[in-house]
Amino acid sequence: MTHYCGINRMKEGTDFEKKHTPFIECKDRVKANDYFEVKISTGIPHPMEDNHFIHWIELYMGDLYLARVDFTQFMKPEVKLMVKAPSKEHEKFILRALMRCNLHGVWEYEKEILLE
Repeated sequence: MTHYCGINRMKEGTDFEKKHTPFIECKDRVKANDYFEVKISTGIPHPMEDNHFIHWIELYMGDLYLARVDFTQFMKPEVKLMVKAPSKEHEKFILRALMRCNLHGVWEYEKEILLE
């Protein structure tokens, strides 16, 4: 049963929030149309047990869906993806990660990336 509805975001930086927030690690600046690596993981390791685990991670560029990775309790909730930067007509873009804990709902994190 999920105790949290809607999308949750880190507010106070508590250990609980860090266990559920899908932090995005990647370059702050990338070249237009180039591929770059994006790593998504929790700030603090999340339990991966039969009754409490991270179910999936999704990645978006703004509102554009890019990928989803599903997990079981036997996996580490961490993913590395190669993402293609948008064209030069943009100055920057937002990467948005969503992560779902089977008990504590969906959590979101955003990172702004500048284009060179």
